[in-house]
Amino acid sequence: MKGKKLLWSLAIMISLLLCGGGTGYAAVSGVCSDCHTMHNSQEGVPMRTDGPEPLTTPLSALLLNDCLGCHTTTGADPLVGGYPYVSLGTGASDDNCLAGGFFPPMSEMGTENNDDNHHGIGNMNNPAGKETGSFYTQGTTGLGCAGINGCHGNETDLDDMAAISGGHHNPSAYRILFVDGDPVIGHGAADYEKLIIKTPATPPITTVGNTQNVNIYSAGTVGASEATISELCGKCHGVFHSANGTPANGTTNSAGEWIRHPSDEELPTDWTMGGVYTFDGNDAKNNPFGYENAIYTANPTQVTCLSCHRAHGTENDDLLRWVYTTQNAGNGADYGCLGCHNAQR
Repeated sequence: MKGKKLLWSLAIMISLLLCGGGTGYAAVSGVCSDCHTMHNSQEGVPMRTDGPEPLTTPLSALLLNDCLGCHTTTGADPLVGGYPYVSLGTGASDDNCLAGGFFPPMSEMGTENNDDNHHGIGNMNNPAGKETGSFYTQGTTGLGCAGINGCHGNETDLDDMAAISGGHHNPSAYRILFVDGDPVIGHGAADYEKLIIKTPATPPITTVGNTQNVNIYSAGTVGASEATISELCGKCHGVFHSANGTPANGTTNSAGEWIRHPSDEELPTDWTMGGVYTFDGNDAKNNPFGYENAIYTANPTQVTCLSCHRAHGTENDDLLRWVYTTQNAGNGADYGCLGCHNAQR
């Protein structure tokens, strides 16, 4: 009887961990051996599955695969069985991807800087907007998915696997993202925005609950020990023309002439964008806003880095959500730059 009670207690504890302990962030569940191995071989055959050739060096956390090994598919569906893929074998496009965008195949993943259309894994160039010094002061593999040289997980481990260890089971931050140890907050779409991206006209927009189909990003005000999504981007891309991003005339309000695009700044409540921004599927796909404490409200809305860019990559230069060269004042474009700056159309 005692043994049964112990088993039930363990089952409950594991269930709580897999469900995120009430944090509201998605957690991985399923058979442990889908992701982990107790050893590094089975009958002398290496267990790692993240390469076409046998990989004998063990991964941290007893994992069978690395980040891109797990989040790459040979098919064209970016979300199979609820499992998100950021690298597709075929068919990835700005109309067939998830909210974070997509990586090109590894064989085509360049390592340029400003003109790249993705955050190229292995890139050794300093990030655009890096304030001072060299970015890759540790390790020789360049940009990674996580850790010291990446975006996800803790900011102290060089190894990707060590940096995200435990994050899939009991996530304490939006998409396992942190800024100086503070968790980024946000509320993700249940389908990672797959349907909105593919068919933006699909109604209705749902901002909360199990049927939420758009991401709600944090901006402006969050808890004292929490971070916004733009703060995360600013860790690497924090400085473009000035250290603090104040307007060129030296004032500290948005009425000045900005010398870089403001983020985490409230849009004027009387700024009506010609009826263009109605928070429909096209807006969610092309020009999403951020909200205080990641809670949707009609006003005030705030610009974030992700209002214009996707995190992993797109078809366009600078990881933009839309083709920049078509943004010509007066041409009637509904989205992109002119989706927000309606007066210039």
